[in-house]
Amino acid sequence: MPMLTDPSAKYDPYTPIDLPNRQWPKKRVDRHPIWLSTDLRDGNQALARPMTTEQKRMFFRHLVSCNFKEIEVAYPSSSETEFEFVRSLIDGGDIPEDVWIQVMTPARAELIHRTFEAIAGARKVIISLFNATAPCFREVVFGKSKEEIIELATTHTRLVRSLVDEHREKYGAKFRLVYGVEAFSQTEPEYVVEICTAVKNAWGLAGKAMEDRIMYNLPSTVEIAPPNHYADQIEYFCTHMENRDEIIVSLHTHNDRGTAVAATELGVLAGADRVEGCLFGNGERSGNVDLVTLALNLYTQGIPCGLNFSNIQETIDIVTQCTSLPIHPRHPYAGELVFTAFSGSHQDAIKKGFEAQAVRHAKAAAQGLPLKWQIPYLPLDPADLGRTYEAVIRVNSQSGKGGIAYIIRKHLHIDLPRPVQQEFYRVVQRQVDRTAREMTADEIKATFVSYYHLDEEKFPARVVLSKFAVVQTVRDGHSVTTFQGRMTADGQSFTLRGEGSGPLAAFLAAVESRTRLRFAAVETHERASLDPTSDAIMSFVLLVETHPAPAIVNGESQTQVPTWGVGTDADKARSLIRAAVSAMNKRLGNRPVTVVTGGTKEVLRILNDDYGLPVPRGMQDMLAELCTAGDIEGLSPEQIAARFVSQFCHLPGDSQSVALSSFSIAKVPSCAQLRFQAIITLHGIEKQVEAMGADAVSCLLAGLGRLVGTVSLRDVQIVPHIRTAKGLRHAAFVQLESDLQEAAYGIGVDDDMTTAMLQATLVAATNCNGHRP
Repeated sequence: MPMLTDPSAKYDPYTPIDLPNRQWPKKRVDRHPIWLSTDLRDGNQALARPMTTEQKRMFFRHLVSCNFKEIEVAYPSSSETEFEFVRSLIDGGDIPEDVWIQVMTPARAELIHRTFEAIAGARKVIISLFNATAPCFREVVFGKSKEEIIELATTHTRLVRSLVDEHREKYGAKFRLVYGVEAFSQTEPEYVVEICTAVKNAWGLAGKAMEDRIMYNLPSTVEIAPPNHYADQIEYFCTHMENRDEIIVSLHTHNDRGTAVAATELGVLAGADRVEGCLFGNGERSGNVDLVTLALNLYTQGIPCGLNFSNIQETIDIVTQCTSLPIHPRHPYAGELVFTAFSGSHQDAIKKGFEAQAVRHAKAAAQGLPLKWQIPYLPLDPADLGRTYEAVIRVNSQSGKGGIAYIIRKHLHIDLPRPVQQEFYRVVQRQVDRTAREMTADEIKATFVSYYHLDEEKFPARVVLSKFAVVQTVRDGHSVTTFQGRMTADGQSFTLRGEGSGPLAAFLAAVESRTRLRFAAVETHERASLDPTSDAIMSFVLLVETHPAPAIVNGESQTQVPTWGVGTDADKARSLIRAAVSAMNKRLGNRPVTVVTGGTKEVLRILNDDYGLPVPRGMQDMLAELCTAGDIEGLSPEQIAARFVSQFCHLPGDSQSVALSSFSIAKVPSCAQLRFQAIITLHGIEKQVEAMGADAVSCLLAGLGRLVGTVSLRDVQIVPHIRTAKGLRHAAFVQLESDLQEAAYGIGVDDDMTTAMLQATLVAATNCNGHRP
């Protein structure tokens, strides 16, 4: 049957109450109500598979841990299972001294007696006596008049009173009465006041102390009107009952119209003192009001809610396990997605909110002020409920740059510059579109590390820079930066050496000299790591690949699209260089890397045949760099060989700006050391060197320390009896390393082996620290 065009032919609207001076819209709540959980009674009876006794006991204990002081445990007369559960709680001593258990019974004598049998021996008991009062029940179900319904209620109230007196005397128990006006929201307001007044008189024990007050449960048994109407009904009752200070008004709303929370909150404004409900809104039909939502609504207004959901996941697990009902992912406060933003604009606002709050909290803490929570789209700090920020921002096809940047900031402690955010955003979006699903934070983190080649062990890169050094010197009044290191490209290892105006320029020059890959830095950013335990500097370098002869398209020179690289190191210069390597790996793609060696073989032949220098393998990378630079300058192999000799060799009889003129070595009688004296030429100026040491080379290095800086010996190779134009001589090849990890070579050739080693050491030392002209 289709929906009616005119539903008024079938359904009547609610009848509003004439309440011209209503006060509840002007009021504000400033404290939490008394809470009663009815999960074990109303919630349980609505389950397709009711809870077992053990599940109910586990649920009860959890309610106690959540700080409920009033818990409706059963409808004992409804079944043996319910009866035995109540007995197990009492006999097992599971009920804390400060907790009142509530049991429900209809206004029927035999069921009331059975209920009191169930609670015998309990310390604190609330008897919930109820009967329906609405016209449809009076006239259709019971066939009784108003007066007869009042008689029914008062007769059974007096029975309850007599049994309470009996149990007080026998067990020393404390009792309270809550009278439930079943179908209250469908009952005439004036009749509700009449029957409740009669019940109060029949009870005869109402007083002003909280434990003496009679309670009235005024349920919207079936929600048939908007929340404001329910609030009018509650205010009418509160303002028309005599001796209001001897009464506790309790609400029990159902969610048939989806407004149980709103109806309850307005009902509290209208004067109610107590609220009955279930965790996460379990209950008949559309459920009872959700006590978690109500409590946390108060909490987010800065009002203590009286309940403890610090570990809300535990509450979720217990409720779902005991009821076999899932929690909707969008359920307020508890759903899997309620603290999650997929939308790009939302993510950006949350990210900026956290950043601004960190600054604001730091200032407030310094001034001793409260750390107020103010984050867009997050009315509650997830940490208050035992949740982390891991899932606050999640990424799918609708996500934006801000959310992705937040995840990188949170997991990798990297504050991405906006252009890097934009680049990586496109990477993530391509992956999301390809997989057609959400990306987890771990997946985004792994993608970032892989894309920018930040973990060479886990995500091997094609180009790897191993040990390297950056040295800054002054030459002719100008600052010059020298880069020296070792690179591996596609498994082929080679040395790099280059000079430039700064560390990055020197590195790029070194790369170009050996690989012919020409890069230029367009933009750089440096930021400290956000990890408080780290001193790392995060560098971001935008590289563009240029070409000696760029393509011409439509009359314009074309270059490659710039790409960002990310690097990290405790040293700023090294961090920038690592970022450049990251960008290079991205830019290369699948192109092969060709290591340029120039005419190395021909130059080696010339050095061996014409100069009598069998260059060892360790120096051949250095020679290859020299050959490459010479090729670019248009030098012949003979000219390159001559440059090599000029830079690295000390040959007897040569007129050089760096030379070992003479030396003497003598043993020191008082110790097992040598006294070393030498006359050297440095930059054309003669200088005297004196030192003591275990051998001639260590003596010379010690003496040179004050002239060229601290250097240490890395490697020595001796080739005896090489054939030269002046006969057979010894060749020494020495590699030194400075305290800045810069390495350099020197070669010495002489009739005397010791002299050759000292010559090579002197040349290497001056090369190492930039003293070679």
